[in-house]
Amino acid sequence: MKTYKFKVNNKDYEVAVGDADGKNVKVTVNGTDYDVELPEAPKTKPVIAKPAAAPASAPAAAKSAPAPAVAGAAGSLKSPLPGTILSVNVTVGQAVKASDCVLVLEAMKMENNINAGKDGTVKAIYVNKGDNVLEAADLMLIE
Repeated sequence: MKTYKFKVNNKDYEVAVGDADGKNVKVTVNGTDYDVELPEAPKTKPVIAKPAAAPASAPAAAKSAPAPAVAGAAGSLKSPLPGTILSVNVTVGQAVKASDCVLVLEAMKMENNINAGKDGTVKAIYVNKGDNVLEAADLMLIE
């Protein structure tokens, strides 16, 4: 289950959303369980397999300079701050330069160009347009 905290009309809500079972989802709001029926079954996103030996998490980029993301030691490009993916500008197998903008991340109503951070080839892309990501989340693998 994923848990979210919301504030609506100055009232706090803690919402836990379970996995969809067809058109039905189990939702808990402030400790009360609800069975929610969706108008249609959720569409699944294509999943790109991560490497078998996942690299250790690299520290997140400094918040004072979010635009240029840094690649982790093993080539994993991390999100410098939480936001929404507006566009993915590369494909798996594409060669990139360190200064190439590989995706655009919207955070706090600002568009942030995320650069590759190093020369290499895109081996895997872990996000899609419209995905919400947290700070330090893996975005793609560049080797």
